[in-house]
Amino acid sequence: MKRFFLVLILALLAAAALGVYHWRTADPRQDVDRTRWLSRPSDAARSLHIQSVRGTYMLTAADSGWEAHVPGASWNFVARVMPDKVADYLARLGGLAPHCSVGGFDQGGLEQYGLDEPEFKIIVSSGDKDGNPLTVRLTSGESGAVYGWNSDSPGLVYEFDASVVEQLSLPATAFFDTRVFNFDQETVAKVQLTQPFGSNWLVEKRKEGYFFSLPGYLKDKPASDSALKLYLHSLSLLRTGTLVLEPLDVDKRLPALTIRVWNARSETPATVDFYAVNDRPEIFMGRSSWLTIPFTLDAQSVNQLVRSAFDVQGRTVVKLDIGIVARLVVNHGGTEYVVERGESGWHRLGDQTEISGIDMSLWRFTDLQFEALPLNLLPDSAAEVMHCRLFDGKGDKLTALTFYADPRLPQGQCWLKNGGGMYYPVSSRLLKDLQGLFPVGSTAGN
Repeated sequence: MKRFFLVLILALLAAAALGVYHWRTADPRQDVDRTRWLSRPSDAARSLHIQSVRGTYMLTAADSGWEAHVPGASWNFVARVMPDKVADYLARLGGLAPHCSVGGFDQGGLEQYGLDEPEFKIIVSSGDKDGNPLTVRLTSGESGAVYGWNSDSPGLVYEFDASVVEQLSLPATAFFDTRVFNFDQETVAKVQLTQPFGSNWLVEKRKEGYFFSLPGYLKDKPASDSALKLYLHSLSLLRTGTLVLEPLDVDKRLPALTIRVWNARSETPATVDFYAVNDRPEIFMGRSSWLTIPFTLDAQSVNQLVRSAFDVQGRTVVKLDIGIVARLVVNHGGTEYVVERGESGWHRLGDQTEISGIDMSLWRFTDLQFEALPLNLLPDSAAEVMHCRLFDGKGDKLTALTFYADPRLPQGQCWLKNGGGMYYPVSSRLLKDLQGLFPVGSTAGN
């Protein structure tokens, strides 16, 4: 009896062992603990050596930021890299979700999955000299699945979606920093634009805003804060067309355009020079103090960067605190109108008739800008149309303005004289509004 039970127990153990063996040999795949795919933190990475069908290159962390070291057709080059693109790439690599894994590869055998010569390979190193780099290999199988292996779990082969290799096989250009300028718009101290046969100006920021240092005829004259802010914003958004990896035949005698931007905390400006490319008028080659290699930009984009001194000049004609204006005297068509500010609004002096629209007209006085360079002498073709005087509550004159019509001006413009001897071409919209408020022949106050 004892012998029978002993034989039975041995038979049961043998059956169990056979079942386990059959299960393992029938389907060697194991459910995956996805936390085991890549367990080391990606923020410790200091270099990435990437090999794929899209090229071989290295991304390294330097003191000035991430750089790409790329072998070119004629020479090896180093390009700036956007750190957020590297971080996103490492997160994508670490976040791969395998479907299943196969064990038993501690002693080799990766060639049966094509992982001895993979389509994609990356070596991730940290700054720790004693730390082993992480190696990841990926390749596509005949069934369409992608097989992967990493050096942290050398005994396992993982299975992924077919799109994984394509997601990670990026060219070096996918990481490049393509910004032409790198500056803080809020701390810009000076801006300069130079052309050998065109615009040349330099503006500096003071407490009151931007003022011209060059050209000489505009020295200490105000520049337009809004125009310069818009211009600086466009410079900050400027991106390269393509990076120049092969020599270009350019005219190196003088840049066709140079733009410099000084930061308040640095004496060295951010600079870009654009050069004409011989026999290729549709593009310019640019050299930027921020980028390490030259680039191209289409001619239209470069032309849009050109601003004349007039374009960035402060062109406000009338400086006026409209809140203190208490009386407006208008002479139009031989009639004088006098209106005063009251508690309920503006009214005509004498009959107390209320007149609406005066506050809007006063605001438009301050919004007037000259549309072209002012003149010292009024053309013979101009004729006076209206004269306005503005006074404060004490009766002191704030300003005196005279409007002139001129058929030789572009449509929608008129001349305006603001007290002094200069005549400014301005929009005639304000004049038309005032003519509507104070028509010729209407009864006026005294």
